[in-house]
Amino acid sequence: MNVYKINSMLLIFFLYLNAISLLFSPFVNDFIIKNILLFILIGTCLLINKFKINMFFLVFITSLVTYVLMNALLVSEKGYALADGYNLILYSFIPVYLFSQNLLKIETLLYYWYKFSLGFTFLIPFYYLLRIKGYISYYDLGLVAHLNILIQSYNVFSRTTYRKLPKYLLLFINLVVVGVLGSRLVFLSSVLSLFLIYFLFVKKKSFKFFFSVISLASISLIIYFNLIKILIFINSTINGMGLNSRNLTMFIAQLQGRYDDTTIVSGRDNIYPVILEYLKDHWFFPSGFGVARKLTNGAYYHSHNFILELLLIFGGMGLLLFIFGIIHRIYIVMRYDVNREKGRIMMILFFSFFLRSLMGTHFVSDVIFLMSLGIFFSIKKE
Repeated sequence: MNVYKINSMLLIFFLYLNAISLLFSPFVNDFIIKNILLFILIGTCLLINKFKINMFFLVFITSLVTYVLMNALLVSEKGYALADGYNLILYSFIPVYLFSQNLLKIETLLYYWYKFSLGFTFLIPFYYLLRIKGYISYYDLGLVAHLNILIQSYNVFSRTTYRKLPKYLLLFINLVVVGVLGSRLVFLSSVLSLFLIYFLFVKKKSFKFFFSVISLASISLIIYFNLIKILIFINSTINGMGLNSRNLTMFIAQLQGRYDDTTIVSGRDNIYPVILEYLKDHWFFPSGFGVARKLTNGAYYHSHNFILELLLIFGGMGLLLFIFGIIHRIYIVMRYDVNREKGRIMMILFFSFFLRSLMGTHFVSDVIFLMSLGIFFSIKKE
């Protein structure tokens, strides 16, 4: 039995957990399916690895449980605190467990992730049907394509092969899907993550690199000066095909000044002032989980901004420790070759999450962030 292969498959199932649960949405609540699948994955993970637990993981999970319980005891919004803490414990278990104990190999993981991305690319028409039937949101559809884009970009730019045309085509399909049918923020994250992957893996001193940079800069300028015309043409073309792009329609309206700022932030202008006002006097020490829900009377589950959420939950001290930890890990990656591949993947995943988290996703259940956190804990000097 190849344990590294099985562990890689388990982690990829975790990565596509939301995408898999959405396939059952016409029949069962996808939240229920997601939690059932997550418990099955955790149980399988423990069984396959014979309940192996090292001291680091034991300290991590014990500290997290202790913090959540103390948090719930010390605040009035106990239900909110326990819900967020429960999600963080549950969703962080598999990636931190596998990476912190070196129970998988990054090469095997990336190989099978790419294989999964092929299958989920062919499933996109089915996800589109679920979207137009109202079972899933445009964000859900875009996130499936985003996961595919991350690994397919890596596969294109980090591999020296001569049969790249099919890979470019698959990557292009997923980019079109997230751009036309997904959300604006996920599309932006996809494009910028693709550029990051390119600059991380391309040979910097080659003629191809300089040619690509010059070509990209020229194309970007042409697009910038003709953006509205290009978007209108694309939108009218896909409308003629019977497709409706919420993403393009809203973006065109914004560029033409037909929508105000409240449309751009989608109600987040209501939560940011409340959070910032609270943090004026409570920014240094932790306030704990669930504070954003309390401050907004349950209207928002979180502050819709990763930095604000870290300040709320862990305080300024926690934020500084997190920033120091990221810088320290990047230093180790640059200093010691043994961590190079893992470090690059960690940076790509965190960059993807950070862009989406500026106005969206909550870190306690974001699989991309939690996978980067698992890699974070596995990077060491040795």
